[in-house]
Amino acid sequence: MYSILYTLRSHPVSFVVIGFCLVNFFRIHSGSEPESDMAVECGAWYRPDIERGQWWRMITTGFVHIQPWHLLMNLYALYSLSYLESYFGEIWFTVILLGSVFAGSLLQYRMSSAYLSVGLSGGLYGLMTAEFIVFLSMGMLTSSSVLASFIPVVLINLLINFMPGIAWQAHLGGAIAGAVLAVIMMLL
Repeated sequence: MYSILYTLRSHPVSFVVIGFCLVNFFRIHSGSEPESDMAVECGAWYRPDIERGQWWRMITTGFVHIQPWHLLMNLYALYSLSYLESYFGEIWFTVILLGSVFAGSLLQYRMSSAYLSVGLSGGLYGLMTAEFIVFLSMGMLTSSSVLASFIPVVLINLLINFMPGIAWQAHLGGAIAGAVLAVIMMLL
């Protein structure tokens, strides 16, 4: 438990994102209103509101989760990637995370007919792709042990895209944004 608390304290952006996700999750499940209505109230990606100009939903959707398994998976992934906050710095970590959520939401808006969507996955895909690009550029992926740790993560995430109800467009958009932002970060 101490190592979890230490990790979160030393990675404030991850800690704040986890906090927002938990607050929204409990808000969604604490009332008598339908979960989907509460998710929209908490900032979910909701096509009718986006079409009315509420573009901020393209980012706030990352802080909204309806299903417990989805929340736990995303928060565990964020916790696992939180070390990148020290590596990239808080500002670049935030830019990559939120920029990837936005890019994933935008690609989903353009390529799908979805009505409602939630989750941090686009941002997580962005962080994973940025991690891959940066480590590849530094030659850190040449080791078979490091590469072996990446392969299962990549395969699991690719398989998740084929599950019903998964917004693969948000994952793809997030991954593309993460790669672009990682290259920009390395060039600056």
